Amino acid sequence: MKRIILIISCLLAFMVARADGLRMPGFFGNNMVLQQKTDANIWGWADAGATVKVTVSWSKARYKAVAGQDGFWKVAVATPAASFEPQTVTVASGKENISLENLLIGEVWLCSGQSNMEMPMGGWRFQPIENGGEDMRDARHYPGLRMVMIKKATSETPLEDASGEWWTTSGGHIAEFSATAFYFGRQLSEDLGVPVGLVVPCWGGTMIECWMDRESLIKGGIKAEDVDKDIRENKDSTPWHTSTLMYNAMIYPLRHYTIDGFTWYQGCSNVGAIYTQDYAQLQAAMVTKWRELFGRGDLPFYYVQIAPHPYSAEGDSGLAARLRDRQKAAATLVPNCAMIGTCDLVYEFEKGIIHPRKKAEVGERLAYLALENWYGFKGFGSAFPDMIKATFSGPNAIVYLSNCGGGIHSDMGWEFKGVPGFEVAGEDKVWYPATITGTDGNSIGCTAPEVPEPKYVRYLWHDFSIGHLWNSYRLPLLPFTSE
Repeated sequence: MKRIILIISCLLAFMVARADGLRMPGFFGNNMVLQQKTDANIWGWADAGATVKVTVSWSKARYKAVAGQDGFWKVAVATPAASFEPQTVTVASGKENISLENLLIGEVWLCSGQSNMEMPMGGWRFQPIENGGEDMRDARHYPGLRMVMIKKATSETPLEDASGEWWTTSGGHIAEFSATAFYFGRQLSEDLGVPVGLVVPCWGGTMIECWMDRESLIKGGIKAEDVDKDIRENKDSTPWHTSTLMYNAMIYPLRHYTIDGFTWYQGCSNVGAIYTQDYAQLQAAMVTKWRELFGRGDLPFYYVQIAPHPYSAEGDSGLAARLRDRQKAAATLVPNCAMIGTCDLVYEFEKGIIHPRKKAEVGERLAYLALENWYGFKGFGSAFPDMIKATFSGPNAIVYLSNCGGGIHSDMGWEFKGVPGFEVAGEDKVWYPATITGTDGNSIGCTAPEVPEPKYVRYLWHDFSIGHLWNSYRLPLLPFTSE
């Protein structure tokens, strides 16, 4: 009996170790981009104990690895400065070989989130991308911009592989590109003058919990039993709202890929959940884990504040305003993290549409953060005006602002007459619309006849409320409350 058990154990070990020959990750392929001026990881699987050799077209260096018992192998190849010259990586093991063609060396970013990150350049039914047609026609002028949309998948346990095809801007897939990621990458490529590769794992309707591992969810304040219950009860019925499933299948398998930063557009599905869990703490825990997972230190994490949208059919709930406030707070909890505002990027007629068409500005604003804060561009004007403090004198509330640049401006006239969004309240916290009384460029005064002695002031504190105030860099004043 012992002999039979030993034989079975050996057979099982052999089956686990065997990798069925040489292969590479499912999202590797022709047209991919490798991070410049670093040791970029190349990995895959082969038969256990097999020697794997890797050669690259840009140098005479030769790399070698031996596949482990699980078949896994990995090498780190030294990459040169960015270039638009096509390169090749060849991987060989015994008589097998794989050649990756038309590779570029440049900047690589991971762009994740829910449907507003997923929304393609071709738009969705009744939901186009503004100027999308023109920009898709012009995309061929950006041959260095490459994108891989990671195939949607879920798993209760971390997976080792993910699928996706690298697309070029002239390969017939431009309408399928994530619009937010496209505009982000286009702006980076233009200003840096280098190729840009975008790895895009996203899934419409997902909550932030989907993109986090169990340990981080607990660190973010969710009880372990609640995480386990969520997975057990919802994994099959509502996977897009279930903890850990996308992290395991769409983030964890990418961890060896050498990237230079993250962008994130998510939050809509967490509106209303903030009373049971603090979104800021969750996002901070997620960012910390992702950085640890990719192993390149405090990589930049730039993200999008959710746009105006009526989240309740019963009227204004105020829940979106609170979520936006927690999103803003998240940037203060971890280093090298910043948020862009979108309160001005919605038309009035889009009130019932959760996917605003102005995606170029979203991607470009994310790029401005990267260009100034990560790549060292000076005076680029990427910071958004926001409230520093509020003071009250008689009937007047005065809001002092940061990041005003050349002063606050409006598209509703230089006297700010009729500019909506401000409200004041007294000790009773009953809010009334306020009229702007003036500005010195770095502060704004407002008043409401119903509140003779205001104690609180707020701006755009509603689910759907469009901003009409900007600094000189055309970045909008962020929603705030002094309460």
